[in-house]
Amino acid sequence: MSNLKLNIALSCSVLALAFSGFNVIQTKLATSPVATQVYPAPAYQSTEQATQYHVFANTANEQTQDIAALLTRIDKLESRIQALSMEKSEMLSEQAPQEFESLVFSLIEKREQQKIAEMKAENPIYGFYEDLPEDYEMRIKTDPEYAGQVSNELKQKILNSSLPAAERLAAMSQLQMNMFMLNRNDLEQYDYQAVESILNMTHSMSDEKLRLQALELVSRTPIVDERLSQSFVKMLEQEQNDYVKSLAAEGLMSQYFQSGSDPKQQKKIAQDLLSLYENAADPKVKAILKNLMGDERMLEELKSQSNG
Repeated sequence: MSNLKLNIALSCSVLALAFSGFNVIQTKLATSPVATQVYPAPAYQSTEQATQYHVFANTANEQTQDIAALLTRIDKLESRIQALSMEKSEMLSEQAPQEFESLVFSLIEKREQQKIAEMKAENPIYGFYEDLPEDYEMRIKTDPEYAGQVSNELKQKILNSSLPAAERLAAMSQLQMNMFMLNRNDLEQYDYQAVESILNMTHSMSDEKLRLQALELVSRTPIVDERLSQSFVKMLEQEQNDYVKSLAAEGLMSQYFQSGSDPKQQKKIAQDLLSLYENAADPKVKAILKNLMGDERMLEELKSQSNG
């Protein structure tokens, strides 16, 4: 910007000098006998006239020299303007690629931020992933103290009923992710208390989409607990939403398979499944369970377990 101002100032100077010079030429030549330099004064001129002639001739000569100096100065100013213009062009040519590159990266970053914001809005319970440090997974796997601290903080968020539902669900999802990162099927902080907190939260949620995501998390929990099994039974019997019924059926079947190490608990879950299959008032429940079982072999296994 400073170069541009200098160029303008120099251009104005040149124009001012040029107009000044041409005005001098016009005025002086019109009022002085410069032509006498070309056509000598006649011999009959008086002494006074001859003296005036020499004065005017000397004045004209001085003016000619001034004009020549003025023109020389104009030439120098024009040369300076050209040099500055070239310098400015070179500077712009050097800066342009850098400015363009900076603009491109800025637009890319802005677009990435928009995508992240859209993803968080679309699926808020998994939006936390974008905010994790780059070395998060490695630290979870190699630093037990760090993993324990993060997991404790996440559980406190899950249990905090004053936090927004989306934030509590995100904490639950992250805690589950930590467990998978450690290649484990259980985690001290990921217990029935945490799952129950999320399950109870779904009873008063107005956001149906968020509620379904919460129930999806609960139905796929690796936690095996009789209280959780009964919650799934209750959902199958009372829930109006068919998708929620299917989630409850998946959760109950998951409880059955994961309880293999506890025959007594597995028997109880098998009995619940058979009772729902054979006696449910809503025919949709039987259809959902039949589709989940796949074939008669699963039904025979449940009968065998319930009688064993």
